[in-house]
Amino acid sequence: MSDTTRQTVLLHVNGREHALDIEPRMSLLDVLRDELHLTASKLGCNRGASGACTVLVEGERVNACLALAVQFDGHAITTLEGVAQDGHLHPPQAAFVAHDGFQCGYCTPGQICSAIGMAREFRRHLPSALAADLAAPRLRMPPSPAGASRRWVCRRRERHRACSSS
Repeated sequence: MSDTTRQTVLLHVNGREHALDIEPRMSLLDVLRDELHLTASKLGCNRGASGACTVLVEGERVNACLALAVQFDGHAITTLEGVAQDGHLHPPQAAFVAHDGFQCGYCTPGQICSAIGMAREFRRHLPSALAADLAAPRLRMPPSPAGASRRWVCRRRERHRACSSS
């Protein structure tokens, strides 16, 4: 491809700024793995179903295999490599270690990023999915800001068949 088909993007990945000259059709996952050599996120199914490619963009969960990198010009992106702080594991990372939640480990980075994003959604009163665990104590929402709605919201309703009837 000629240089005229490339585009310069500025990605803020794991707290570092990267000015990259990329093809507009490159997925965010390809840029993270091939250009920035951040290999925790994996290509599982190339359809967004496995979650192995999940990263956080501005704190929101994104399937990096389905997103074009140029969409995130100027945005903050966090991969598993960037969630630990000052040498301390992020709580979901620590929980995976403590409870042997790794299975084969291939999709673990995406699961941890997804758990971090889901917890953030919950704190913002926007959980995307909740499942009843009859053996667990009742799930309680954190206190909501004054005037905020306390109803459960599925922001991904169009993709979740189970949510379409609610």
